[in-house]
Amino acid sequence: MSLYFPMFMDLSEKNVLFVGAGRVNSGRIRTMLDFAGSITVVSPEADASIMALSDEGRISLHRRRFDERDLDGADIVITSTGHAGTDVRIAGMCRRRGILVNASSDKTLCDFYFPGIARRDPLVVGVTASGEDHSLAAKASAYFRKLLGDRRDD
Repeated sequence: MSLYFPMFMDLSEKNVLFVGAGRVNSGRIRTMLDFAGSITVVSPEADASIMALSDEGRISLHRRRFDERDLDGADIVITSTGHAGTDVRIAGMCRRRGILVNASSDKTLCDFYFPGIARRDPLVVGVTASGEDHSLAAKASAYFRKLLGDRRDD
């Protein structure tokens, strides 16, 4: 098992691309709003909360299938399409372009893990179990949110 270094990055001028807007990415998109300079979402389907973020101008939503040209200008890609083969293909494209990628379907495709987040400005706590125990990471994240009085859901 590889341990991942908990690095905090300034994403305020970075373009983050989410491929897929299902349950996993919907939560990640909402979490990333406070950190990323711009967020683009490519997904044939999106729930009401994601469509509302688009209507408010907080994200750019493209309701269609992924195309390799979507990677143009992306600094980070987070893919959770619900189709492992598609996530593998997208991760390969990202690697060839030198774009950091996280694929929820396979931890071996991840350059980084998306952490559980707890916040009370200016403090930010990120939690990961190195891809080994999502339940433990979720419990630890919930503990830190409660400790910090953070009422947001990850």
